[in-house]
Amino acid sequence: MNDFNKSADDNGIDNDLSALWQAQPVSNVDLEEVKKTFKSQTRKQRLYFLIDCLSLVPGVWIFIHYWGELPVTARVLYFGLMFFVIPLLGYQLWLRRVAAFGSNAQTNNHVQQLKKQFKNNARIAFINKHSAWIAVPIVIAFNTIFTLAKAAEEREYGLVLMVTAITAGIMAVWYVWAHRRQKQFEKKLTALNNMSDGG
Repeated sequence: MNDFNKSADDNGIDNDLSALWQAQPVSNVDLEEVKKTFKSQTRKQRLYFLIDCLSLVPGVWIFIHYWGELPVTARVLYFGLMFFVIPLLGYQLWLRRVAAFGSNAQTNNHVQQLKKQFKNNARIAFINKHSAWIAVPIVIAFNTIFTLAKAAEEREYGLVLMVTAITAGIMAVWYVWAHRRQKQFEKKLTALNNMSDGG
């Protein structure tokens, strides 16, 4: 008898939940908003694409102006870093291509492209987040090698410590910012998927 009552109560709860679910308003995709967001993302990603390319300039500048002053260990670290950074940058630019250079006139394509943009943007934010903390030990290693290789009277420990501290602070902020962007784009992707599936 108790089992029967419990079953009846469960069925009542299920029916209530079903009725509540069916009563929920269906979210439809705002096509104009999708187009507006798509165009905004395209402009932003083209700017980010350019900034990513320009990010190699400091490395090239160090290579040209300070190569003769770098000790062998610092040169090895520099090349190792470039072998790591350049493919990673290439992958990041490849992810940005959808947002930066994608253009589709059909509305359905805009929705699909926007989904790809959000997905790729979340991946880019993930890369930026982890590159932030990886950069700190690399900077510490590079500064340590460069400083210790100089003559004792030329060592500027205070300057090296200041540069390292500033870098660590910037990378900490960068990590938090990238993490929030990753979560933001993942949330937008989920919301767009739910709306498009519901519509």
